[in-house]
Amino acid sequence: MRSLLSHDRSWAYRSMLLVSVIALAIGVWARLYHLGFPPKILWDEKYFPAMADKYLHGEYQFDLHPPLGKFIIAIGISLLGNEPLGWRIMPAVFGLALLPLAAALGWYCFKNRVGAMLLTIFFAVETIFIVHSRTGVMDIFLVFFVLATFLAALRAESGRQVIWPSLLLGLAIAVKWAAFPVAIPVGYVLWRKGLLRQFLAGLWVSAVVYIAVVYVGALIGVTRNPIQAWIWVWNWHVQASSKITVAVPHTWGSPWWSWPLMLRPIRFFYGANAEGLLQVVVAIGNPLIWWSSTLAVLAGIVEIARKAIARKLSAEDPIIPIILGYVFLLLPWVPGTRIPYIYNYLPIYPFAILALVYWLCRIWGLPRWGPWTVVGFAVCAVALTVYFLPLAIALPISQHDLMNRVWIDYWFDYYKPVPGSGCLVPHPTKLCR
Repeated sequence: MRSLLSHDRSWAYRSMLLVSVIALAIGVWARLYHLGFPPKILWDEKYFPAMADKYLHGEYQFDLHPPLGKFIIAIGISLLGNEPLGWRIMPAVFGLALLPLAAALGWYCFKNRVGAMLLTIFFAVETIFIVHSRTGVMDIFLVFFVLATFLAALRAESGRQVIWPSLLLGLAIAVKWAAFPVAIPVGYVLWRKGLLRQFLAGLWVSAVVYIAVVYVGALIGVTRNPIQAWIWVWNWHVQASSKITVAVPHTWGSPWWSWPLMLRPIRFFYGANAEGLLQVVVAIGNPLIWWSSTLAVLAGIVEIARKAIARKLSAEDPIIPIILGYVFLLLPWVPGTRIPYIYNYLPIYPFAILALVYWLCRIWGLPRWGPWTVVGFAVCAVALTVYFLPLAIALPISQHDLMNRVWIDYWFDYYKPVPGSGCLVPHPTKLCR
């Protein structure tokens, strides 16, 4: 703390420190405020807490995803019971843990206190992270392990330390297979440190961790027979692989190209209190952070191409692994036939935020008004979170105020599916009604 305070005595830097403290306070409060409300199932809480409870009782329920996310939710249920607070306590813990993780990631990625503060601010106040930190689903775990894997690579300085990104990569994949492409930016970072060979040689650690998690799930939920459990693990992979490309239409579905535009957030809850005020939960992002980060990714791609053509590209430039992370995590969704949702963007989105911080750090270095421009951007981001917070944590709100926050009909209207949801065909399935 003394280093933070004494590093730069300019008013812009002190203002950034103040914004960081305010953002952290808002982020922590928003993740914990009335965590058990709404006292009913939200979105996919009908699946994952139910599966977690079945693991606690030694029962089995088929799921396309590996079991680690359900194991983590099961910890909360075992502590607080099979009720909303029990479902949501572990996502809240991981959502809070993301904040120091973001600070460390900002420092090791940019070697810059301002970069660390900016990344912490954006992760603290990003409303879609707040919503997923308050809901009994698995995506916040995936975000945590993907970023922890990337951070471990940034911190690795020796062959012995490479075991940490390998281990964390295995845990990330054990939540959802979609985490695997983070191995590309991790491999790039380690290549620049001369540690790529050790990382590739150590991928067996990732495989062992992943298989061990799936195997334990089989022993708990399927059979106590160790041989039959191994057979089930193989059969489950075959069955899950055959189902993962199935296109199931849904009115809240959204194709990959709509995610950087934040075209179709998902409405988790819609109700009213005794006074007639509305209470809603919409998994919506902070528009300023979201759209600016999309532009930052595009600017990063152009910057890499421009410098490569001019032969001025430095392999040490942090924008390279950031763009690699974004592109390769998004790429598997491009040719897929499966109808995805905006939450599939969550492990990709942090790399867009990293790209945004990269450019803001560049602006900070400009003379005179550069730092104050960055401070103003951060203040606007925090203010916009406060404005959208009622939609994230179900604060009572009037119909008029709600509609003022619905800038695009796709954000809220159930009957406004987007192209790619499978619900714009002449005879959609019942899921689209």
